[in-house]
Amino acid sequence: MEVGGRLASGPSFRDVFGVKLLVMIILTHHVLAGLVGGLVYHAMEFSFQELKVAGPQMQVLSTVAFLPYSMKALIGLFSDGFPLFGLRKSPYIVITTILSLGAHAFLVAKETPSITASTASFFVIFFQIALADLMIQAKVSEKMKAAPEVAPDVATMMSAGSSVVRIFSNFLSAWLLQHFQPRVSYMVSLPVAAVLLWPAVWNYLGETKIARGSCSCSFKQNFIPFCLAVVSGMSAIGTMAFALLISSPKKSFLMALCLGVFNLTLLSFFLQPAIARINAFFFLQSMFHVGTHGAAFYFFTDTEAQYQNGPHLSRQFYVAGIGTMASICSLFGALCYKLFKNMRYRSILTSTNLAYALVNCLTVISYKRLNLQYGIPDQAFLLASSAMQTVIGQLAFMPLSLMLAQIVPQGIESVMLALLSASMNFGYSIANYAGAFILQELGVTPDGSDHEDHKFDHLWIAGLLSACGPCLPLLLLRLIPDGRQTDRLLEAGSATSGSLFERWSWKRPQKVSDDAEEVGINLSNYLTLEEEDEHPSNLDFELREKPR
Repeated sequence: MEVGGRLASGPSFRDVFGVKLLVMIILTHHVLAGLVGGLVYHAMEFSFQELKVAGPQMQVLSTVAFLPYSMKALIGLFSDGFPLFGLRKSPYIVITTILSLGAHAFLVAKETPSITASTASFFVIFFQIALADLMIQAKVSEKMKAAPEVAPDVATMMSAGSSVVRIFSNFLSAWLLQHFQPRVSYMVSLPVAAVLLWPAVWNYLGETKIARGSCSCSFKQNFIPFCLAVVSGMSAIGTMAFALLISSPKKSFLMALCLGVFNLTLLSFFLQPAIARINAFFFLQSMFHVGTHGAAFYFFTDTEAQYQNGPHLSRQFYVAGIGTMASICSLFGALCYKLFKNMRYRSILTSTNLAYALVNCLTVISYKRLNLQYGIPDQAFLLASSAMQTVIGQLAFMPLSLMLAQIVPQGIESVMLALLSASMNFGYSIANYAGAFILQELGVTPDGSDHEDHKFDHLWIAGLLSACGPCLPLLLLRLIPDGRQTDRLLEAGSATSGSLFERWSWKRPQKVSDDAEEVGINLSNYLTLEEEDEHPSNLDFELREKPR
């Protein structure tokens, strides 16, 4: 499949997207997210290791660093509602890029930064990546909605390109971490993080300047979605502050769980049923995907003095070996996805999630060291299990990205798509906090100290919970529409059409006075104005995104 060539049916990528937008997609989705994100992510774990951060706490801090992906609704609200210099996207890309360069410089200059300062720097770097990805995916989703026949091919192109870049990023990260301190990785990623400055300044997104004061109409017409976006973003900020101030995985988990359930309740009450049901399913599925990566990092990388019976993987193999195998298989999974693009959503979600749980149980075998009893070396076993997990995981993820892109109403794409993806990412945050709490309760608290073998005795229990957890929401699969991946999932209507809130509001007793009746008619016309207007909004709401 050529980027500039003709698809099997329909227009070419160049006709649909344009050259400048394709350049922005490559720089943002592939170079920034793939290369910079990979370099910083791998170095971040080893930076925490040098600071002697225990496994559960490392998992909490990593979740805090990735919270910008749960704040995308608030980011979308500000970019759409508060344009700078008449533009909604490019100025914000420039500002966050400059902040990210400052965070890179701090990590490079400071030889032994504090845990809090390091986490804050990682947060700023991933904030740039999350915002840029959100801005660019807006245009992509807008084009996909105008030409839905290209949607599966576009998803394949973006996923395949990211996989190729991650392969290079893994080898580069492995070499740097094997021979230098982690901060050298930040030194290398610093100039690459600036790649969006030039195209953002020269408006490669093709934004049209808007008139001053033209945003007030949108806020009035879509007051509820904007309020939900504010609540979602503030919940993520509150979770971050609580986790940094209170170093307790249990309390962090309980706080995140309460805020997550509160957000889910609000979305289910105020959004139209079709959107609310899909959001509820994917939120619950992500929430049950219990994370164990904080302890797993030490399990695989501890030396013989630290964990005598461990795999003792070198930094190079841990990053380049396993990471490259995952990237290659992710590319393979993206290419194989085209074979399944005509399957119904329920069928592909059921099959891929059950298969994913099965292959994830292979990690339990490694934690129990059973592979050694059958003469299978750790390196060979981990490469094989990582390959299967990545292929199945990629097949499970791609239908989700398409579904999210198709269920946002016309006119408020940016805020709604950010709101839904932020909800799912917040579910993953809860899962990571839950994993940290479970690891602590099981006594799995390695920190790289000598003779910590006993701290891995119950790691297999956490691994088993992580493997089987995502299967539980399959009991609620009827929340997902039984349509094909090429079908339109949302009919015309506002984000709140037919919601519980709207139905409750209109069932209240009406006053019999003529004045009240006239007010009700005017209110109905106001709420349906966007549906009746040939051009629902003069604003450039374009945000679409593939959730992390």
